[in-house]
Amino acid sequence: MNLTLPSSKVGVIDSHAHVMREYFKESREEVIERAFDSNVRVLINPAVTVADFDELRGLAESYDNIFFALGQHPHDAKDWKDEYADRILEAGKHPKMVAVGECGLDFYYENSEKEIQMKVFRQQVRLAKALRKPVIVHCRDAWQEAFSILQEEKDDSLTGVFHCFTGGPEMIPTIEELDFYVSYSGIVTFKNALEIQASVSVVKMDRILAETDCPFLAPQAVRGKQNEPSFVWWTVAKLTELLDTDLDTMAATCLENTRRLFKLP
Repeated sequence: MNLTLPSSKVGVIDSHAHVMREYFKESREEVIERAFDSNVRVLINPAVTVADFDELRGLAESYDNIFFALGQHPHDAKDWKDEYADRILEAGKHPKMVAVGECGLDFYYENSEKEIQMKVFRQQVRLAKALRKPVIVHCRDAWQEAFSILQEEKDDSLTGVFHCFTGGPEMIPTIEELDFYVSYSGIVTFKNALEIQASVSVVKMDRILAETDCPFLAPQAVRGKQNEPSFVWWTVAKLTELLDTDLDTMAATCLENTRRLFKLP
């Protein structure tokens, strides 16, 4: 197997990477440099909990090409505090905060009760609307509930992305009606991810993003390794194959779409 990392002079953006000390410890800066050396031009670093704010802000202030999002993951919805809403609104004034999230619903693990997840997700959707920033949606085994909340809250100010998309082609029309984006992680490279792969050609080209969701979900070519932002190129290469295009075109598409969604400079 050829394990040479694909790359393009066009560059690409990892639209969702958890580059945090919790996961990378002393190697965090090395991982970031490897990403930039591989022509990953920008990293979007979303929160898992609102308590991550200080590290996320510090990292974004240390690197021109790292931006962050702030929110509460559905696993941690049970730990939501009323003051978090004010913290997100205040953080939204920071020039490097580009989205609210990640947030959403996860009924597969159900680490927080469903009703609490839905309540906290709706609150964060409303915060995203108030800030006029996109919402980064985590959704697993809760499609109809997530769609319902977004449909009920939909107005001209609401936009966002279903990150680490694990649905099939049948989900795409509803996502399109919401005018949301779809971001593919290394899962799309897995041999058994046939439904996810089938969805790729259904998504409009101006709504496709690529991500790693590192340190989780390393692509097939590097399965078993700790995932990192440079590996987003394996996902871009798989999207290239599925859409029968070339790597430069696919990279440029993902790059432009991510810039548009997050209003990047």
